[in-house]
Amino acid sequence: MRTVLVLTLLLVGCAPLKDSTVAPVSLDGTEWMLTAMSGKAPVAGSKLTVKFDDASASGSAGCNQYRSATTTDGSKLAFGMTSSTERACLAQELNVQETAYLDALTKVTAYEVSGDRLTLRDAAGGTLLEFERAR
Repeated sequence: MRTVLVLTLLLVGCAPLKDSTVAPVSLDGTEWMLTAMSGKAPVAGSKLTVKFDDASASGSAGCNQYRSATTTDGSKLAFGMTSSTERACLAQELNVQETAYLDALTKVTAYEVSGDRLTLRDAAGGTLLEFERAR
């Protein structure tokens, strides 16, 4: 009995380790709706989105449409210069939210996809923006 246990432990100990690193999910061809910015829900009735295609991102910042080049390397993500339409928001709180959203995109350095959730993080690993997959 003791010999069987020792042999089992030796075999398990010599087994190759599984690679615990998982390649990040590609963002290309995905579309997301904002659920939280800095831990807070978007202004009621507003719809902020991001869609990733061919090294670029585009979507609605609430009042205006935007577009940005993106670069990815593993789970690293960076947004380039962002251009947007220049329509004024009807409510000041929407203007504030849109400005904060576009500013947050410039601070993104990494992403994580977990099921139907996308989290964009800053250089310190803090959560900037949280999204759910658009249906």
